This record gives sequence, structure tokens and C-alpha cells, in this order.
Amino acid sequence: MDSTIKTGVLGFTEINDLIDQGFIEGAKRVSVNSNSLNVTLGSRFLLEAPYMNNADGQHYNAIKFCKRESPALVEAEGSAYLAPGAFCLASLVEKVNLPNDITCSVMLRSSAARMGLEHSYAGFGDSGYSGHLTLELKNFLRYHTIKIVGGDQICQLVFQRGYPVPHDRTYAATGAKYSGDRGPQPIKPEHGQ
Repeated sequence: MDSTIKTGVLGFTEINDLIDQGFIEGAKRVSVNSNSLNVTLGSRFLLEAPYMNNADGQHYNAIKFCKRESPALVEAEGSAYLAPGAFCLASLVEKVNLPNDITCSVMLRSSAARMGLEHSYAGFGDSGYSGHLTLELKNFLRYHTIKIVGGDQICQLVFQRGYPVPHDRTYAATGAKYSGDRGPQPIKPEHGQ
């Protein structure tokens, strides 16, 4: 490995450079923090839809992990209400076009966490990923509903520079199933399934 390559979390100047170079489309310079970029929720949400099991009258989640099927989802436009324990998929307005030496992580902003929102750990963009990242959001509160609105800045992106990945091994080059996503995406089958 080349020891002259600078690795680590990117700062204010480097994030602004990514915006200027087109690696982050739709980002506003005013949203750049010292080591992160505040990003915006899109206006389309996919919410879990319970279904009734006729045998015993109970509600069940439609996730079938063994087959990797999405839960039954309903679409909401503009805003979504998350009841206690409710789950939804959302996406970012900003599009990332990551080069072969940069990754990003979606982190919930502290103010959103203090409202009772939780974001899963699946918010990661590999080197070479291009698209609008999907967020998995949950209301962690016990008694109150949370309203989320398209245009809210509840998350931030943290970028990290690592050693360059060979171009034929980047996310896009390997035919990854979520490359080019726009809007929240449910589970997609693995290649060859």
C-alpha cells in the first residue's frame, strides 16, 4: 500500500470539493459541516402495511427473510406518520456518485434522534456507488407518533477516503443491485435468484 495516500474522514474543504466536482449532486454548500453534510429527505415514503392472517386474526409483518422478500409496503407522498414502533423507507434528495477511493455513511442527526427516530445501520455507500441512498427509519418512542416530511434534514453523510479500489471492483462495476437507485427501494433479489 502507498503510505503517501491520505485516508480518513473528510473535512469541510474536501466535502465542498466533492460537491464542486459533481460527486454529490443537489447538495447545498450551506449544509456542509466540519466533517459531514446535512442531507434532505425525499418526498416519497414506503411504510410497512400490516396484513391480517385469516387463521387466527393476528397482524403479522410480511417479511420472509429466507426468500428475501420485502415487507408489504404502502406509499405515502409528501410526509409520513410513524406510529410508535412503525417502520418506513425513505431516500435522500441528494445523489452521490462516489469515486473509487471514497465511501459514505448515513448518520442520523442528533436532533432527529432526540425526537425518537432511529435509523438502521444499513446506510452505507461503497466506493463507486451512484444513486440516492435509501434510509430505514423507525419510531423508537413508546407513546407518540412522529411526522416526517419531505425536505427535512434529519440525516447527514460522513465521507471517508480509503485506499483506491480497482475500478473493476467498485460497487457499480460489480453489477450491484442498488446502483442507480432513485427514491426509496425495497429489498431487491440477489443476482441469480
